[in-house]
Parts: sequence; structure tokens; C-alpha cells
Amino acid sequence: MSERIYCCEASADQPMLGTAAVVDISLLLEYRPAWRAKAMTDNALGEGVRSWLAQGVAALEGQGHKVRAQFIRQPEIDRSDTRLLVHRDGVLRVFGSGGPGYDGLVRTPIEALLHEDSGERLEAPRYFVCTNGQRDLCCARFGLPLYNRLRERLGERVWQATHLGGHRFAPNVLVLPQGVLYGRVGTVGDDAGEEAVERFVTEVEAGAVPRRYLRGRSRYPKPVQAAEGFAGHDGLEWVALEEGEGHAKVTFNHQGKPLFVNVAVAEEPVPVLANCGDQQLKPERPYRLESLQPGSARGLPLA
Repeated sequence: MSERIYCCEASADQPMLGTAAVVDISLLLEYRPAWRAKAMTDNALGEGVRSWLAQGVAALEGQGHKVRAQFIRQPEIDRSDTRLLVHRDGVLRVFGSGGPGYDGLVRTPIEALLHEDSGERLEAPRYFVCTNGQRDLCCARFGLPLYNRLRERLGERVWQATHLGGHRFAPNVLVLPQGVLYGRVGTVGDDAGEEAVERFVTEVEAGAVPRRYLRGRSRYPKPVQAAEGFAGHDGLEWVALEEGEGHAKVTFNHQGKPLFVNVAVAEEPVPVLANCGDQQLKPERPYRLESLQPGSARGLPLA
């Protein structure tokens, strides 16, 4: 029998910046049964819940939003209701069904939840760890141990999540309301193990972005995600993006002054194993830093 190859180990040298799916509204619905490979379409939800979720996503996409719906769960908790978490513009809210099942949720169209000051606003960071081993082996092998470590540290603020994208960067963690996707958490080179996870948590809890694990801020276009990582500062405000063929100039507001970050995709593709089940390598062109230049306050364009 041939030795099993895990895509996150085979692709351990691939740069991560600019690899987060672009999302401006996240819908995280609690679903406790076992997840299948394509959980959002292959599940045991009733037709009414499926329709409610699909119509909500379609309505929001019709308004021009980039929407991502996912399942979440906390197997250790036997709660009496079902939760929906909604994230938009740096605000995370939780809605409960008020009883078993989904009846108390589906009475309200999802798009209406975003127009009302309803639900409970969650201020402290929530951590969503991809653990869907049916989608890719890495997500269970590396995601589940990280989930357990975070649960020991943070309790009910940690959830298991379905596919976050990028199995080869497992373990993947989405932090909300920060809105940042991280990869290889606690497994990067010599920065691995329980102490590394503790440092990751400490930085996030302090409002910082642990850049060694950064994949991208989900609401940003991918060149901006990469530029934020290369910039090396917290507290940046994205102001402008100018794109050319394979190149991008990104302007941030940094403490009242512009910071210009030029990024480009690599000219030579990097072969990666995108999934554990793949038989062939896939060419990827990661972002690289071309230049980073601070400017004067007078050079700050209007947002």
C-alpha cells in the first residue's frame, strides 16, 4: 500500500496571502448531523429550510453581495435550540430558533435579518475551524485537534465549520467578527504546537492579525488581501485598488497617511496538491510583493 499523502503537507511551501474566498456576508447555520463531502447541497434538511436558505442567499446576491453559507456545529453541546450566525461589515449577530429544529428561524427571511437591529450582537471573537473530513482528509486530521485545543482555551466561542476553502492550508480558521481567514494555524515550521496556538489566540483576542497564518481578510479582493499581509501593519484601512495585467497597486490609510503596496502574481506557477484525493499537481500563481511605500497625508485619496 502506498503511503498516504496529505495535501497540506505536500503544499506546505505554497504562500497563503490572497487565498481567502471573497465574502461580504457569511451565513453560518447550525447543523448537527454528520456532514457529507458537499454538505450544503447534500444534507438532510427539510425542504422548507432548504428553500428558506436558498431564497435568502439568492436575495442577498441579487443585491450585489458576495454570500457564503456554511454549516457549523458544537458536538459537545446539547442545546435546546438551533443557531444562525450572520456576519456583515464587521458585525456578527446570532439568532436562535427558540426551540428544537428550525421553525423559529425560517419564519423570517434571511435578508430581513440584515435590515433590523435584531438578534444578539457578539463582540468577542468567534473561531470557526474547518473539520469536514468528508470533503478533504486534511480538514479532519489537522482541523479536529486544533478545534479541541481552541475549545479547551475558549469554550463555546469555538465552532466546527464545513469547507472554508483551501484544504492544502489546513487547519483553516475563520475568525469573526474580525472577518479574517487563517491557515496552517499552529503548524507553521518551527512555530507549531500548543504554544503556537496560544500565541495565535492571544494576538487575535488583542485585536491583532497574526500574519504568519494570514490567508486574507474575506471582504477584500484577493490583491488587497495579499497587500495587507505584505504591509505588515495592523489597523490598516483599505482606500483604493488599481489593477493591471497580473499587477495591482493597493492604497491603505495607515494612521492618517497613505501606504502604497504594489503586488503581482508570480510569473512562474507553483505546482501544488490542491486536494488529498488529487492525482496530479495543480499550477498556482501566488502573490509577491513588488514594492511598499509610505506617502504623505496630502497623497491620501478619498475612499
